[in-house]
Amino acid sequence: MKNIFRLLLCITLFLPVAGQADEFIKPSARLSAEEVVEIQLLGLQAAGDDRPAGIEQVWRFAHPENRRVTGPITRFSQLFDLPAYAPLIGLRDYIINDRALSENRARFVITIRARDGAAYGYIWSLRTLPARLSPSLAEDTDDAENVWMTTAVSAPYAGGGS
Repeated sequence: MKNIFRLLLCITLFLPVAGQADEFIKPSARLSAEEVVEIQLLGLQAAGDDRPAGIEQVWRFAHPENRRVTGPITRFSQLFDLPAYAPLIGLRDYIINDRALSENRARFVITIRARDGAAYGYIWSLRTLPARLSPSLAEDTDDAENVWMTTAVSAPYAGGGS
């Protein structure tokens, strides 16, 4: 089942064209915290072929508090030029090593293998947000429901030792 989910995500992520907002996966109460992280990681993996679309997919799941820190998408995309986050663009693969979940918070310890084969560890933090307060929502999400959004991604740990 997980492989089918990943295949569908990959197909969806390779279809978007920058500026065609209807083609992106949007926050939804139906998505688990882990699915949100996987959507973002697959978006970053796809960003090796289409950087703007891959980064926009990640941006759609950025919590409003995260957006206040990182700025608009044009500034957010520049983060991936920094040595700390550049390995995420076009990543080869990833492993979710650990997870801590509560009703409205989640933390995932992830190891990615970058394009150059080096391993890096990141900590992905998420919180729920009422759908009515969330940017870029799917139309079928009820305003009373909560959606998972990313609040922060740590600086990397070389070798994947998060």
